[in-house]
Amino acid sequence: MRWPVDVDIVSPDRIPQYVTGFAVALLLVVIVEIGVYAALGVEFVATGQFFVGVVTTVPAIAGIAFGGYWLRNADLSPSRYPRAVGWSVGGLVIFSLVNLALIVTMPTESWVNVVSWIRWAIVLGAGVGLLIGCLEGRAIERTLAAERASLRAEHLAEQREYLDYLNGILRHEVLNTATIINGYASLLREEAATTDQQRRWAEIVIDESEEMSTVIDDVRILLQSTDGEAQLEAVDLSRLLTDEVQKLEHKWGPVEVETSIPPEVSVRADHLVARVFGNLLSNAVEHNDAATPRISVAVDPGPETVRVEIADNGPGIPDSTLETLFERTQSHGSSHGIGLYLVRQLMTRYDGAVDVAETGPDGTTFAVELPAAAESQSTASSNAHSTSPP
Repeated sequence: MRWPVDVDIVSPDRIPQYVTGFAVALLLVVIVEIGVYAALGVEFVATGQFFVGVVTTVPAIAGIAFGGYWLRNADLSPSRYPRAVGWSVGGLVIFSLVNLALIVTMPTESWVNVVSWIRWAIVLGAGVGLLIGCLEGRAIERTLAAERASLRAEHLAEQREYLDYLNGILRHEVLNTATIINGYASLLREEAATTDQQRRWAEIVIDESEEMSTVIDDVRILLQSTDGEAQLEAVDLSRLLTDEVQKLEHKWGPVEVETSIPPEVSVRADHLVARVFGNLLSNAVEHNDAATPRISVAVDPGPETVRVEIADNGPGIPDSTLETLFERTQSHGSSHGIGLYLVRQLMTRYDGAVDVAETGPDGTTFAVELPAAAESQSTASSNAHSTSPP
């Protein structure tokens, strides 16, 4: 049943208060009714019929008051409130009319009996109607929530299929093409180039193809990081950082690296976490204008989290860049590119954090915090104080 309610006059947000106020008013009516009857010495007050009427009325009033509280605190849209009240008013009217018909067909000798009967019918009808309205509102909300969840799941499945398709294209088509370009450019530089200018052009092609491969790989990692819920496990951070430092020296040539990495430090992550430190270390060298880049990697294992600081002797990061350093950017030529956006996304995946701890003309320090793996917390904490840096 739908009872018309002018929402322009009655704000839906205030309806729960009105319902509670209605319950209070009904309770006052019962109290006043009993007081008047007692003052007039009406014998009907002492009868079992009147007592049963009051006993059945009070729980219904309490139910109406609770209905107002429930509407205000339940996970129900305010747009459902008028309909619930409509059910209550409808129940009140219908139940009252039915009982008025009974009163007419079965007349009573006492006007007190008639008044009490009508009051009982009003309260019971309003209470039952409100109960039906609340149950209906909750059922509608649950149905809509289930439909929305189903649509979201369907959309996510389609999106996941599309992302898998893009991932396949990147991996098998674009990345392979970049590798071929890099290979032929290397052959041109070594065997076909006869002048310094030609060799320089070949080196530009090689550098750009390597940059393309890096960006493609980062995009693939981003696609993997959105592949459903992360399956996190203990990852040996000590070994991972040692491997990434070695890759850094192989890729960038002469780099001074100082490490303080205690053994057997594990974090709660997955295999993609290697890309976090790979990108941070590469950025520390790539954007470094010192004659000899110097990088330091320090691990501080704690009982709940593991903190890793990666510092360099580069020129620092401009203040204008700091605010958007980890955001997506359309161009990576003058920034830190997709790499740092990928780092932030992965840290969100692991419930970790990454930030610029310090930056200036003497260099930049990135701080990474990851949840410690439960099985390695105590071991890592003790090793941090008993093991000398490698």
